[in-house]
Amino acid sequence: RIIRINEDGSIRLIYQGESADATGEGATIGNSAFNSMVGDNAFVGYMYGKPTTYKDEYGSYSGWAWSSATGTVKMSRTYSFNESTGVYTLTGNIVDGYYDEAHYGYYTCTSQATTCTHMIKITQAKKDGNTYQLWAGETHAGYFSTSYEQAHANEVDSDIKTYLKNWYRQHLLKYDNYIADTGFCDDRSLYIGNGAGRVATYFGSSGRLYNDNNRKPQFACSNATHDLFTVSNEKGNKKSQYKIGLITNDEVAYAGGVYNLANSSYYLYINLYYWTMSSSGFDSAGSRARTWHVDPAGYLHDAAVWNAFGVRPVINLNPNAEITSTEQDGTISNPYIIKTN
Repeated sequence: RIIRINEDGSIRLIYQGESADATGEGATIGNSAFNSMVGDNAFVGYMYGKPTTYKDEYGSYSGWAWSSATGTVKMSRTYSFNESTGVYTLTGNIVDGYYDEAHYGYYTCTSQATTCTHMIKITQAKKDGNTYQLWAGETHAGYFSTSYEQAHANEVDSDIKTYLKNWYRQHLLKYDNYIADTGFCDDRSLYIGNGAGRVATYFGSSGRLYNDNNRKPQFACSNATHDLFTVSNEKGNKKSQYKIGLITNDEVAYAGGVYNLANSSYYLYINLYYWTMSSSGFDSAGSRARTWHVDPAGYLHDAAVWNAFGVRPVINLNPNAEITSTEQDGTISNPYIIKTN
């Protein structure tokens, strides 16, 4: 689907699936966490900095469940923390335990692993049918950035950036000459807070879009030299290996997406959670980095970056690209087809 015509004349497109009217998972290339770690401001980002220090700190967590359909995960009453690597290790009597009342006070990597960089102490759990759910706990995260510059240094790829570049390499690299290096913006300008460590923070797009009475979406990237991800385009940061990204929440807002207000009648609605490119903020109470997404009801919202949501790639088509027939009108029944020979 066409999102818009960019300022350089390139045409921004979002993945719609293998048919022009696909919905749900069919309108995505799969699911991915935005980042697998959440306990620092750094992890809101499409890229982030390498830590200068590790520090075992924790915050509270509640209201969003980890599920274990298979039943058990590794857990223990004790753990150790490596201050050189930021890795947690379960110690003592390690058991295969359920998310249930009998294991309140246990630590877990929420998997069968005994080491991790983000760990949970179980304080509340429940059972939904045959599925055990971890409902609340302490979130331990050893990564600790000490400044905005360090947290957002564009040194390490996020999980979703890696997911996108692998897909591009497999599916679009042979069409690279038809794709423009216009760039994709992850606006990490500060609205509230300092953007470092575990300080409560909101980034630029949150300030523009949380309040429906004062919505001010924008296409411009506030700090393009740092936050506009390009391959070689000098207008951006030249930190992308491939010409692919995600839609911004500002673009969703222009199309009809509103924070926390359902809308199933605009073209970006697919009845599924999917990520945008846009950093939301850091929830210090829950110790969670949060990024914007589109909800199954069609509204804009933000969520902890470790959630596995749908991925809808975005590319920019070169302005000199041609269609195969002048009879095509861009409708679902008669879509544009790009000439590639």
